[in-house]
Amino acid sequence: MEVILLESFDRLGQIGDIVKVKNGFARNYLIPQKKALRANNENKEKFQKIKDELISKNREIIEKSQKVIKEIEKKEIIFVRNASDNGQLYGSVSPKDISNYFIEKKVDIKPANINLHSSIKKIGIYDLNIKLHAEVGCNLQLNVATSEENAKKQRDELENHNNKKDTSTDDKFEVKPKDVNAETTNVDKVDKPFNESKSLEQEVKVNSLKTSNDDSQNIASTEVSAED
Repeated sequence: MEVILLESFDRLGQIGDIVKVKNGFARNYLIPQKKALRANNENKEKFQKIKDELISKNREIIEKSQKVIKEIEKKEIIFVRNASDNGQLYGSVSPKDISNYFIEKKVDIKPANINLHSSIKKIGIYDLNIKLHAEVGCNLQLNVATSEENAKKQRDELENHNNKKDTSTDDKFEVKPKDVNAETTNVDKVDKPFNESKSLEQEVKVNSLKTSNDDSQNIASTEVSAED
């Protein structure tokens, strides 16, 4: 089904775009939620009348979303949960739990705006994405631990791991002075045999010339002796 978008959607389109979507998605979500109109001639005319209003409203939503993101993007989220000895949680942490956490902080973020990269069923540090608008979002980390103290240990361990990883990467690509010297030495080793062979060739030529001259002198001496 083709619909006219009344909102901007990530990977789908911007306000006013006519896009083709699955019938169920349009009938069960987009149209009932007033996020899109069926793309017929009547609705195309209707959209032109409300276009400016929709664009203005969208701009306000973006500005409001940006303010919310600024409040939360640099904050650490810590959940203290009971867990077994192997770190398995007695339950799980869901987008609704995270939404309630933000509501307690007086920040309105709905579960639908929270995207988890993996299910949270064990203690650890998890990545999550907050998407308040197609153009506004941020990535956060959720620290799930059995206590505040353990949460700090997990954070420190992660930072140390990342620092070691960065250091090993830097060492891998670092050009050390001894490597440069080694290259210079190798060049010398290549050039030296070449120079020696050149000198040897010149020496052979000189010796050959000398031998030739000696042979000429010997022949002359023999001729003189024969005449005597």
